[in-house]
Amino acid sequence: MITTGRYEMKYALPLSQRTELLHEVLEHIGPDSNAGSMADDLPEVAATGVCPPRGYRVSSLYFDDDALSGYTSRIDGRRIRNRVRIRTYGNPGQKRPVFLEAKRKLHRRVVKHRVLATTTDVWAEVGGARPWCNLRPIEDALNQLRLERWVDVVEDTRLHPVCRVEYWRETFARDRLRLTLDYRVGAEPTTDPYALRGDCSVALIPRDWMILELKYDNQPPIWMRRLVSKHGLMAEPVSKFALGVARTQRTQHIADQRATTPPSIKRMQRKQGAAK
Repeated sequence: MITTGRYEMKYALPLSQRTELLHEVLEHIGPDSNAGSMADDLPEVAATGVCPPRGYRVSSLYFDDDALSGYTSRIDGRRIRNRVRIRTYGNPGQKRPVFLEAKRKLHRRVVKHRVLATTTDVWAEVGGARPWCNLRPIEDALNQLRLERWVDVVEDTRLHPVCRVEYWRETFARDRLRLTLDYRVGAEPTTDPYALRGDCSVALIPRDWMILELKYDNQPPIWMRRLVSKHGLMAEPVSKFALGVARTQRTQHIADQRATTPPSIKRMQRKQGAAK
């Protein structure tokens, strides 16, 4: 299991700002060496010009209880929140690692625990309604203990899958610094623990928008601060988990739709509404 704690600042902004944004940051941070080309998958992004997009497709199967307690803690704005999910990457049919993850949000600081449990092909054959209980033991004793702790949390608090969120992530990295851009963020309602990947029918942000995340330890570097200042960016709550639940399970609750929509997107929608 990998344990990390760092600040994660999120911003929603139009895709049209990608070119100018990357022109300013590429001298400070470069594409992640582990990322692959996404130009064919994201032609609308590649068409913006600078730096053909490199990254990967991300799939997160989110868990909650029957009362949606985790979702409610986000809606209520609690500063300490927990998330449990299964994450993998790539397209359906591709063999990829399967990670069991738990995230704790401490105001703006995020601590993430993850353990590599198996691969997608093995997961599909595990069997049982709760496959995490039937995984083969991990040879490394410490990671096996951490896997068991993840399972204990899920079982003791009666968690189960509630929705899957998928998106394409463009990644830039330098040491512990990360800058990511997420595109085509969508969700699918599901309680199927084997539905780790697949197309999503519900868009969570407009197709011509993206989510920018800046990740750093302790203090952001000067170039990140300048980027935020120059573009007038305001950090805002952008919870893919909350958006996924609201758009797939709480569609009749208007207050939930408003509470989970990023403020910058709400401002854009109001302007469009006023122009009609």
